[in-house]
Amino acid sequence: MDSFETIPTIKNLRALVETIRITELERCLLKIKHDIPKKMRRAIEDLSRGMMNKVLHGPMEHLRYDESNSRPLSEILENMHALNKMFSLEIDASILEQKIRAKMEQYRKES
Repeated sequence: MDSFETIPTIKNLRALVETIRITELERCLLKIKHDIPKKMRRAIEDLSRGMMNKVLHGPMEHLRYDESNSRPLSEILENMHALNKMFSLEIDASILEQKIRAKMEQYRKES
């Protein structure tokens, strides 16, 4: 799968949500004390990670592009701009947009 220049947005959004997940996980574990079995701790960690991945799956799919994807470039760019704005991901979207357009053109020529 070729995600072009949306990769920084994907990485930054994942990092943000992972930070939130870890913070909330630690808060939860402090509430139930440290004397829980390792197996239960792992199960709680897996639960939080699974929830994070399921929540991120949709937004990540709307930033990705591959041969079987019929999503137009404008939609991918709109999604990237929206996520950058909503989550304050601090990505210079205009530079990324130029790179995406150039790679899309190159991809079309190669096909």
